[in-house]
Amino acid sequence: MKKILILSLLFLSFLGLASCDQEGIETYSGSDSIYFAPSVYGISDGANTTVTDSTGLTFALDKAEIVGRIYNIPVRIQGKSSDVDRKVKITIDPKSTAVSGTHFKIPENFVIPAGSVVNDLPVTVFRTEDMKKNGFLLILNLEENESFNTNMKSRVVNNLTNKKISFITFKLSFDDKLTQPIGWYAPYLGVFSAKKFFLMCDLIHLEPAMFNQKLGSVGLSIPDIMYYQAFMKRYLADQKASGNTVYEEDGKEMVFP
Repeated sequence: MKKILILSLLFLSFLGLASCDQEGIETYSGSDSIYFAPSVYGISDGANTTVTDSTGLTFALDKAEIVGRIYNIPVRIQGKSSDVDRKVKITIDPKSTAVSGTHFKIPENFVIPAGSVVNDLPVTVFRTEDMKKNGFLLILNLEENESFNTNMKSRVVNNLTNKKISFITFKLSFDDKLTQPIGWYAPYLGVFSAKKFFLMCDLIHLEPAMFNQKLGSVGLSIPDIMYYQAFMKRYLADQKASGNTVYEEDGKEMVFP
């Protein structure tokens, strides 16, 4: 009797395995989620990485010949890669103040390529005259389509303020308004002005954008700043001695401390 019971259990186990083999193991078959990667992986400035759903750029420290820039926003999927290209639906939020075709351009068709889980969305930003007085905001939204869902909405990053970061909305602001950059050290370089700043950069062959870094960064150590100061003081003195005094836009003589 005991032997028959054991044989029966073995037979039932065999039937169960055969059934599993025929039906297969059920796997996830839903669409993958799409999201803006900076909301998870952050944006790096070379020293630090900040998780965010927004960022800004300015043309203020660019030379006059720079008429536009391309800003790449990584878009990722939560899921597996596919053997075909998959379209991503991106819309421009009506709250945007930037005008498509005037201030920016994005691709009409954007995809996550076959075999990949990420792709950079290139946003072409045009440098326009009105950016010298006004800042503009572009808000991009990821929308659900036949390839992707938007189940990843947002998450709270500060429980005290209840501040949230969106996975499916990204804000890009831009302008051309020149203000004193963080790398300008007034005790040695004096009162900031656009004319003084660009004249110094041209004469010493400095990239203006380097002053968008903190004091102490490459090219902005105290010895560097002291050299720039001494060079410009000598240049201004030589110009004045030869009868070509350099003046600021307001008519005052340009000086370095």
